[in-house]
Amino acid sequence: MFIKILKYFFLSILGLIILTALIATPLIIKARKEGDRMYVKYDSYTRKTLAENFQLKPYPVKQEYQTLHPLKALKLLKFVINSQEGDKFKRLNTLDATMFLFMKMYTLFILPNYNYNLPMLSVDIVFVGGTRIFVIEIIDPAQIKDENLNAHYEKMRASKTKIKSLEKMVVDMPWAEHVVTDFSIHRRTDRTSDALLFEMYKSYLGTYIEMAKNAEPLSPGLSDKVQQGMEWYVNTLLEQGGPAVNVFNFLLGPEKQKEYVRTVMFGID
Repeated sequence: MFIKILKYFFLSILGLIILTALIATPLIIKARKEGDRMYVKYDSYTRKTLAENFQLKPYPVKQEYQTLHPLKALKLLKFVINSQEGDKFKRLNTLDATMFLFMKMYTLFILPNYNYNLPMLSVDIVFVGGTRIFVIEIIDPAQIKDENLNAHYEKMRASKTKIKSLEKMVVDMPWAEHVVTDFSIHRRTDRTSDALLFEMYKSYLGTYIEMAKNAEPLSPGLSDKVQQGMEWYVNTLLEQGGPAVNVFNFLLGPEKQKEYVRTVMFGID
């Protein structure tokens, strides 16, 4: 009798799992297609816009880091990185991330050449079905004031007012509050805001490009200050932890995480 009950219980659970999978699969496929479509929209616009404004060339990334798709995460996480460099940019990275089959993330990160007084630009846009997580950070560890930065910072600050009605996300990084500018964006919304978010992205990217094109070379002393500030930011991020660096710690282990974050993700080495 016990065996019959156990067999019945097992078949019931198996049936429930199959039923859940059958119901969920169309939703997963739909969410993935929507995420892929949105990723292509941002990625193609970014590539076209940057190519029109800068001479960029590929930056070689270690083969083991070009695609992260580890069995350790049951092949449910996949990160594909593309790296470039140019006169104004020490590193320009785009990351194509797919998580749990249906979550898609577009990432753009720009580390400026230390010879110019420019901030880092960090963009993460996550598409989970109809949900959107929209993050644009302008990170300025050196905080060297000049007219070029001030003028373009004001443009971004004015643009941010257009999304004031969207839900704010709490950012728990108190150590970075003085270097992540006040016009950085951390918002959560849904697909009804897609047009607004894309316009906001184009506005910030366009302003950053204009600011970079107008940047003048720094003196050696100020260039050192820019380098020291950006290295401090990355080193402190590794020490304090954060969502992205913690994921890579899980996937790669502490030593390779450090190498990946420093040399690939941020490009400071």
